[in-house]
Amino acid sequence: MPEAAPEYAAARRVLLDALCILEPHLANLVLVGAQAVYLHTGDRGLAVPIMTTDADLALDTAQLSDHPEIAAALVEGGFAPGANPGHWIGRGDVAVDIMVVPHQAGTTSKTARSARIPPHSKKVGRIARGLEPALIDHTPMVIRAFGPSDPRAFTLNVAGPGALLVAKAIKIAERAEDARKQSNRLRQKDALDMFRLLQGIPTEQLVAGLHSHRARNDAAAVSREGVEFVAAHGTWEEGMLPSLATEAAFGDLSVAPAFAALARQLIAALDRDSQ
Repeated sequence: MPEAAPEYAAARRVLLDALCILEPHLANLVLVGAQAVYLHTGDRGLAVPIMTTDADLALDTAQLSDHPEIAAALVEGGFAPGANPGHWIGRGDVAVDIMVVPHQAGTTSKTARSARIPPHSKKVGRIARGLEPALIDHTPMVIRAFGPSDPRAFTLNVAGPGALLVAKAIKIAERAEDARKQSNRLRQKDALDMFRLLQGIPTEQLVAGLHSHRARNDAAAVSREGVEFVAAHGTWEEGMLPSLATEAAFGDLSVAPAFAALARQLIAALDRDSQ
């Protein structure tokens, strides 16, 4: 296995801890977030090495088994519930976040943060918009530890590049709205992860994934919104997304024009296919 930053290795180790505990529910879990991005792209040779300090899982509640009860199993396995729903703290204070999309959350309240998926505890999952495409656009991959001392391996569904691009776009869009009140909400790393996807995944593969989202009403609108955000804020060098990605890459001046060019290429390919 390739060498990884200590924080990233710890995040993978704690992810494997969670998968050991939740093995009976593996069919209902999809890896999202940075770890999923890096499994698709690897290190793209940027000034910023691939690194993350946590793990993110989307929980598909369709046909989710009642047993084992997820919160109790995690606590018994050594995880502690964090202050926010879906935030589970493992060894070394490394977190695994479990998220549920709104249409599966068991509540229509716009202010609810906890998914209602009885008999599982309300602590299990946080309601998170933007992951709807990941529930249909994913592929099984083998998840391993970094280094030979940990032989554990699990086959887990990993969100596809198109679904990850949408999820990152929605996340940044929501944080951009929040940033009007709280200036530190925007995270450059999410934009750099988008750049890794645009740079590392062939455009036709991204287009195929984005098209697959249209087959499901519960994913199509979110996917379209994510693409529109990329078109509005990622296709010109001074746009929000290229600018954030450049900041995350320590001011690398090659990032913004490359981001914008790749984003334009993606939008043009989607436009051609829609004609």
